[in-house]
Amino acid sequence: MKRSSVVALSVLALMAAPIVEAGKQTPSASEKSYREARKVLDAGIEAMGGLQALRSVKDVSRTGTGTAYNQGQSLKADTPYTTRPVKLATVTDLAGKRGRLELTSAFPGGFDIRILGVLKGDTATSVNLITHVATPLSSASLNIQKAGFRRDPAALLLTALSRAETLRSLGSGAITFADSDGAQLAVYFDPRTHLVGKYETLGDNPILGDALTEVVFSDYRRIGDVKLPFRVVNRTGGELVQDVSYSEIKINTNPSDSTFEVPAGMENGVAAGPATNVEMTKLGDGVYLAGGSSHNSLLVVFNDHLLLVEGPQSDERSQAVMAKLAEVAPGKPIRYLVSTHHHWDHLSGIRAYVAAGATIVTTAGDKNLIERVAATQHTIKPDSLSLKPRKPAFETLTKKKVFSDGAHTVELYDLGPNSHCTEIVAAYLPKEKLIFVSDLFSIATSGPIPDASPSTREFASKIKELGLEVERIAPAHGKMGTMADLDKALGARASAD
Repeated sequence: MKRSSVVALSVLALMAAPIVEAGKQTPSASEKSYREARKVLDAGIEAMGGLQALRSVKDVSRTGTGTAYNQGQSLKADTPYTTRPVKLATVTDLAGKRGRLELTSAFPGGFDIRILGVLKGDTATSVNLITHVATPLSSASLNIQKAGFRRDPAALLLTALSRAETLRSLGSGAITFADSDGAQLAVYFDPRTHLVGKYETLGDNPILGDALTEVVFSDYRRIGDVKLPFRVVNRTGGELVQDVSYSEIKINTNPSDSTFEVPAGMENGVAAGPATNVEMTKLGDGVYLAGGSSHNSLLVVFNDHLLLVEGPQSDERSQAVMAKLAEVAPGKPIRYLVSTHHHWDHLSGIRAYVAAGATIVTTAGDKNLIERVAATQHTIKPDSLSLKPRKPAFETLTKKKVFSDGAHTVELYDLGPNSHCTEIVAAYLPKEKLIFVSDLFSIATSGPIPDASPSTREFASKIKELGLEVERIAPAHGKMGTMADLDKALGARASAD
């Protein structure tokens, strides 16, 4: 076809097309959704005091108390969870991007918590006020702290407004927007007051799979020209995690710079490496501690297979550990993965070992939980077991179980019931006079040996009761220790009492 004919056909097509006046184009579904969401957002901003009032909030100080529900850290694997009291004091400098958190609580087993968290720009530090050690937070933890600024009740709707191009309506007075870190937030408003009732995010949880995280606000009160919630409830996977009521909230107190400084006299701690960082420490012939991050595992190399104690943290951690095991003992499969107890941080990498065909060795009381963990759906972030599904194989123990090939012997003992959890397995290697234990006794990489908690004293009593000849203690957290270290912790607590 000649060029002139093509031009003529194009002109005729334009003449035949309907003429649309500027500004009269029919809105797309995306535009309609944005307009609906914007109305809801604007009403919410007005309900909290108006745009000018919200923007005038430069800092917020809060003091409160509440209850934490030990999801993933309870005495038993199943609900109802044990609880613990929490006491909070926070200062959020929204203008300066600085924060301070003082937290007091205690985990089951007598593990007291007194933590000071300080955030300044691109650095964050966790200060243990019991051991007086200040440790830099990882980049992942830093990002979580930064997200907390954007999602503070005093800043949440301003964050949504700053991300207006991502605003969309969910209908029934709810909106959604994408935060600057890529997280998609859904915000729900009270139909009567137009105040924020809650916001939620959907993401991958290594234990629960595709899981919803909810932050629920209530008991709004006027502070100056704005309204802020005095009660905040957190839920994960539909389960109550924390319920805090604030007795006092102040705005624009202009906190001093010293508020966001680490107290003087603190020892500098060493930050834990990322989950993918694996360092193998040889503890004996064919015995290694897989460390390098916040959690450790124990490897024993048998004649034709491997036995690994503990699969913690994440699928990424497990993949990195397995890659390192292949270097240390090439060609030998991981036949057994020993799970010490049901606490989620120690189970979060177990799905990778199920996918690899390892038999899971655990107590009878924890078996059902691990089966549920293996059956969860991970469609948001498919992991090893999602890509290679299979049902877990189990061997359970009651009180004691022994694995041996003549050269190596591993004795597994259920040390429960313990005040930390009802069932908890320790691995004892009689030849090496070594015991691997989770949580009951840990020595941080920095700072003094901690005073013995009730569960630590119970651990020491079990060693004597079982007649184990222990010289070295390999912990699931921290650095290697000795019986002398354990005795020192026991003595320190006894003298304190």
